[in-house]
Amino acid sequence: MELVKPDIGLLFWMTTCFLILLFLLRKFAWGPIINALNEREEGIQSALEKAEEAKKQISEATSKVEEILDQGKREKEEMVKAAQLELAEYKKQQEEKISLQIQSKLEAAKDDIGQQRRAALEDLKVAAGTLSIEIAKKILKKELENEAQHDSMIKQSIKDLEIK
Repeated sequence: MELVKPDIGLLFWMTTCFLILLFLLRKFAWGPIINALNEREEGIQSALEKAEEAKKQISEATSKVEEILDQGKREKEEMVKAAQLELAEYKKQQEEKISLQIQSKLEAAKDDIGQQRRAALEDLKVAAGTLSIEIAKKILKKELENEAQHDSMIKQSIKDLEIK
């Protein structure tokens, strides 16, 4: 039962040992452990701050990239619209040029046709006049000879006129 009721000497030595152990633990164990824990806490806090800063930078970079992409899309759309307008204008100009060329060629063809028609009419008038004179000469020549020959001569001249 001595352990249950310790005497003063045992209590003194137990308290002294406990205080020495407490002093040694504080000096050699708790100090470095607490310092290591504090350093670890500061390192973790620093890493968290850096991670938060990196997260902000990433979000800023992402927003900048999105802005640049949006701007690129707008520029692309503007370029496409400008190209379409230029293409439409070019087509319109080419159609106008082609229309003018066709119109001038049609007018030239009409003028050529008109000139050829007038020339053909002149040739026809000359040929008709010449033929009329020849018919008149032959009729006058033959009129005195035979009336049947006269009719056959007119019919022959008409056939010749139709052939030419």
